[in-house]
Amino acid sequence: MRVLFYQPAHEGHHFSYLARMLPGFVDLPIEILVATTPKALASVEFEMSLAPFGARLRLIDCCTPTPRRPLANVRHRLRELKAAIRIAQPDHVAACYADGIWDAAYVSTAFGRRPWPKELAVEGWFYRGRFADDDDSRMKSRLRRLMFAGLLRNGLFRKVHLHHELLYDFAASKAADTPTSVVLAPDPIVIRKPLTSAEARQELGVAAGENATEKWIGVAGVIAKFKGAHLLLDAYRIRRERAAEPRVKVLLAGPHDDGIRALLREPPYRDAVAAEDIISVDRFLTENEMYAAAAAVDLMVAPYPQHQNRSSIVLWAAAAGRPCLGSEDSCVGYVIRKERLGATCNVRDTAALADAVTTALAAPWTADDAARVRTYAEFHRMENYQAISSQLVRERLAQAHAGAATAQGVS
Repeated sequence: MRVLFYQPAHEGHHFSYLARMLPGFVDLPIEILVATTPKALASVEFEMSLAPFGARLRLIDCCTPTPRRPLANVRHRLRELKAAIRIAQPDHVAACYADGIWDAAYVSTAFGRRPWPKELAVEGWFYRGRFADDDDSRMKSRLRRLMFAGLLRNGLFRKVHLHHELLYDFAASKAADTPTSVVLAPDPIVIRKPLTSAEARQELGVAAGENATEKWIGVAGVIAKFKGAHLLLDAYRIRRERAAEPRVKVLLAGPHDDGIRALLREPPYRDAVAAEDIISVDRFLTENEMYAAAAAVDLMVAPYPQHQNRSSIVLWAAAAGRPCLGSEDSCVGYVIRKERLGATCNVRDTAALADAVTTALAAPWTADDAARVRTYAEFHRMENYQAISSQLVRERLAQAHAGAATAQGVS
């Protein structure tokens, strides 16, 4: 069986997620092809994530950068996926980032132009699903709910892996009697033994003199304005100007975008960096380091403005047994509230965010709370992600083996 993984994007989570998925496939009797861009194959992300798989992967650099305009982006990626299928001639396709593609593919099918053969098994991984929130009454969201229900009915994707709890709840209610299998996808994280804050800070290389009256807050992953890192810094500034207690150190762990780097070079943040009140770890983090970053703080903050998707850092915090403070919007707020992982607020109001930090740090967080959120995080264990991701391929291989054995017995 030839399995094609379509993953043209390499920055952020994209290659990391693919690298965490592939161990579920590499022991199978299949040929693994990865379609991506030449730039991706020359990237640091490739060297850190996919290069270690070596000759087990056949790399196809048939993809190109996508246009920035949403409609052009969607059309481009669907054309590109179809081209990758023509080039690779796979028996099974894993569209590792199917957001957007599904819209164009559904419309194409509705007009009688199915984008790939009906017999080809295609799985899609979906990250965005804000439109599935029943409280979202916008016309475009209502239309997309109808379209997604139609997508399930027409079986364009044999299986959909949903990284968005609101979309999963919606899809699960519509999937009965359709040819599409629906599964809630884990957000792959490493579950390690509990670490004390001091142990985690030392492992991350940021060990500092301990101050019993001082707390650590932070965020890990891609440190960028689109993820609200500047909002957290502004909340820190407001708390310092108010002389709010407890005093905090801010950990920014992960590759910074240019906007955040520039901000840290300006007052008042420049002085705070020099004083190690803002601790900048500006580099790619391994899975173990992501866990250490989550365990290094007393409160993890996910200050994502207008974020539609699940937040992996919320899950890393749960795995480490730490509380989190996140956006009240969409999936982040939904998961934090439903699973009692911490607190939410309007992160775009940085004065309110500063107050919420103070309140969250004052709230009791017991050993029982830490154990409870760690239990929740178990679903997102890396091994579970790999098992769920590879389940359909394993089932198809087992069916083919059974069919061959039956045919051999008959002959």
